[in-house]
Amino acid sequence: MIEALEAVENADILVVGSLAYRATYTGLLKLFFDHIGQYPLVDKPVVMTATGSDRRGLLVEHQMRPLFGFFQSLTLPLSIYASESDFADYQISSPGLCKRIATAVSRTLPLVRSDSELHARLVDRPMRS
Repeated sequence: MIEALEAVENADILVVGSLAYRATYTGLLKLFFDHIGQYPLVDKPVVMTATGSDRRGLLVEHQMRPLFGFFQSLTLPLSIYASESDFADYQISSPGLCKRIATAVSRTLPLVRSDSELHARLVDRPMRS
C-alpha cells in the first residue's frame, strides 16, 4: 500500500473514480485517501469519475469534490459520470461518454504541461548571486 500512496502523492495528475455505493463513493476509496498526507495533493489536477445508476450523477459534485477540496487539489470542473447504459460487453458504447472523456483529457493536458514547463523554468533558471 505504501507504493500506491507514494504513486498518488507523486503523480502529475490524478484520475480518481468510484462506483456509486449508497449515494457516495466507496469506503475503500475513503480509506485509501485517509492515508494520503494533507499537503502532497495541493494544486494537483484531479479528474473525478464515477459509475452507477442514472440517479447517482451528483455524487461527484456532492461527495468527491469536497474530499479533494480538503487536499486543496485542482479539481476539473468537468467530471465523468457513466451509468450501465454507457457500456456494452464491458466496453464503452456511448458516444456521449467518449466525448466527455475526450473533453476531460483536452482540458487536463494543458494543466500538466504548464506545471511541468513552470517547474522546468524554475529548476533550469540560473541562480543569482
